[in-house]
Amino acid sequence: MQINLKALFGVTLVELILVLAVVVILTLIATPGFITLIQNYRLSTTSEALYNALQFAKSEAVKENATIYVSFQTGDTWCYGINANSACDCSTASNCGLGATSAPAAQQLSLSATGLTNNAISFEPIRGAANAAASVTYTIYGQSTLIRTSISLLGNLQICSTGISGYTAC
Repeated sequence: MQINLKALFGVTLVELILVLAVVVILTLIATPGFITLIQNYRLSTTSEALYNALQFAKSEAVKENATIYVSFQTGDTWCYGINANSACDCSTASNCGLGATSAPAAQQLSLSATGLTNNAISFEPIRGAANAAASVTYTIYGQSTLIRTSISLLGNLQICSTGISGYTAC
């Protein structure tokens, strides 16, 4: 008796089409969730970077015994920069002596701020206290998901969020 190995291990065209159809359907179902996951990741990493920059500015004020300013440009093409003894223009290269960060267009995040004086906040050299209570908020274009970094008069920082787990609710 002769066994036809080709017949035992072959795949028919119908089976192949069914497998491809299942893969396509699963991909279409998973794509919106994956896009949301990427957007939330961008939002949280960007706000964590701002939180770290504000902590850096506060510690530099105490360390260098100088007033440190964090200047903001809000909107869709946002930026922030850190400078000693005066506010700076973060949109101009090398204008901020202690560093600047600007928005890559691909991130699709918008920045807004409240409580700033001349689009800047400063930390004083003795205790790192802020000159004003302020908040800086990142939002995803066209969505209500946001992360807010609040700065108290004592210079304490707090992050809260609506729509992203792992943060206290705003």
